Amino acid sequence: MNKQAKKAYLETDKRILERNIKPLITKELIEEHRKNPVGRHSHALSQVMNYFRRNHEEIEGKDLIVCTEPHKTWCLGEHPGKRGVPYIVFSDQCFDTREKAEHALFLKRLEKHGISI
Repeated sequence: MNKQAKKAYLETDKRILERNIKPLITKELIEEHRKNPVGRHSHALSQVMNYFRRNHEEIEGKDLIVCTEPHKTWCLGEHPGKRGVPYIVFSDQCFDTREKAEHALFLKRLEKHGISI
């Protein structure tokens, strides 16, 4: 994608965030996610989650969850942006369930997009 097309894409994406996504985010929506971060969600939460999961960011620095010990430990991390390079794992942001990690990632994405409730 050339620079001009990328700029237009990111501007459109920002408008979608401001007009369509931010108005959906409430304390109740965040609580819904906390109670059920994996599985079926309301229409509003599904829209927010789909927006956050889309590849609208640069891959380098993209937030993710890394399972560091199968079925026991999940940590937040970042994608390094290059093949063959290990993910960056934040050892101070680890959880004993996938659900807790998913919710922490959701909150991190809210913060990254300037959303505070």
